[in-house]
Amino acid sequence: MSKTMGGFMAALRRARGMTQQEVADRLNVSNKTISKWERDDGYPEITIIPALAELFEVTSDEILRGERIPQPGQEREKQAAKTEKQIRRLINSSVTRFQNFSCLAAALALAGWITLFTIAYTFYRPLLGFGIMLILIIASVTTQFFSINTARASTGDHEISADRQKLLLPLQKTINRYTFAVFMSNAAVIILSLPFILIRDSFYVESVISLNTYLAWLPVLLIIIALCGLLFLNLLQDKLFIEKKSWPGGYPAEKMRRMNLIQGGALLLSFVPVAIDYRLSSAKLFLIAMFYLLFIFAIIYLLTVVIKSRAGTERLLLLAAGSRNLLYAIALLYFSSGSTVIHTAEGEIFHHFEFKAGPPLLFLGAAAAYLLAKYFIWRQSSPIQPEGPESRGG
Repeated sequence: MSKTMGGFMAALRRARGMTQQEVADRLNVSNKTISKWERDDGYPEITIIPALAELFEVTSDEILRGERIPQPGQEREKQAAKTEKQIRRLINSSVTRFQNFSCLAAALALAGWITLFTIAYTFYRPLLGFGIMLILIIASVTTQFFSINTARASTGDHEISADRQKLLLPLQKTINRYTFAVFMSNAAVIILSLPFILIRDSFYVESVISLNTYLAWLPVLLIIIALCGLLFLNLLQDKLFIEKKSWPGGYPAEKMRRMNLIQGGALLLSFVPVAIDYRLSSAKLFLIAMFYLLFIFAIIYLLTVVIKSRAGTERLLLLAAGSRNLLYAIALLYFSSGSTVIHTAEGEIFHHFEFKAGPPLLFLGAAAAYLLAKYFIWRQSSPIQPEGPESRGG
């Protein structure tokens, strides 16, 4: 394939991440002139070629020939070092740009929650505020997707050889971690906004949830956000480049994930009867029985998983995680006991919530106990790790 001076100059410009206008400004010519050169509709004057070579860090002969000239020995190594330096500079620029866009996306989500809060308590229009908040949430998500595509395109347009693919690791790590943070910020804003559309204090102006009621619900909302964050951290551990601790015999990731999903699903379903507003005694007995059956199923499943496990370390770890899940459910049940619905003779419905410090303390205590138990199990098992293969071989 024939190579041209214009195509070579265009490739050099794109490799440095420069626009035609930036090159034109450096050479004191117009961007139309640069465009004409790259289309081979004209050629630069002989006096400009050295400036072009210096700008693109090539030789004048390479500009004239329209291709790289193979360089032996130290010159080739020097050129390879320059190329790697250019790639690193390009990646660092992409990382910085992506971080700035991610901060903007997170700020849009925060602005949505502040807007909802302001409109709800200033104009008593929570639905209007919630709608505007959703618009800002959509803008936040769109900005994040735009920044992801821009970051990948900025490196995808350049030919990076296979031996230099590891240079892209910082960019990939930044994309995954900042994207996770932005989407968790949006999820947190949505969860914190749900009381404005799900709970009504009919004694309050325009049925806006009172500030005291919202503050009473705030701890459980924060607990839900923390649970969601921990769940997604566990599921996306590899994508977020979080280093896993080495466990003797291997960490039971698949068993742990399956137990959390099945146990968590059963415990969440057990709260459906608690959330239903029933009045018939027959339905009441059925719903209570349904609650206890699902809760007992979660306990039996935990015992089954622990008994079937062979390694002692694995048993202890699964038992600690399953017990933590049960304590989480008890804390949530304890918290829901503070919520009451009052039906008046006139047909009005009043929501009353009494905040208790016990549920958040139980939740935090369960989380702390599990982390301590996990650390203790790991420390106790680590000293015998070198002897593990021999002992497991029998």
